[in-house]
Amino acid sequence: MSLAADDAGLPDDPEFRAALVGYVEWGTRLALQNSQPDADVVEHAPVPRWGWGVAPPYQP
Repeated sequence: MSLAADDAGLPDDPEFRAALVGYVEWGTRLALQNSQPDADVVEHAPVPRWGWGVAPPYQP
């Protein structure tokens, strides 16, 4: 994702990249959890507010 961000011309500011990677990690973990055969998917789960800092991990 960092290479894609470079290709897209997104800022290389460390705080921005940390927030971007945090968002991607959150989405990846959620997708992995929800794609399990016995997953109890929460259709209207809250989405964290993203800003300059670390967001907490999703907890169902």
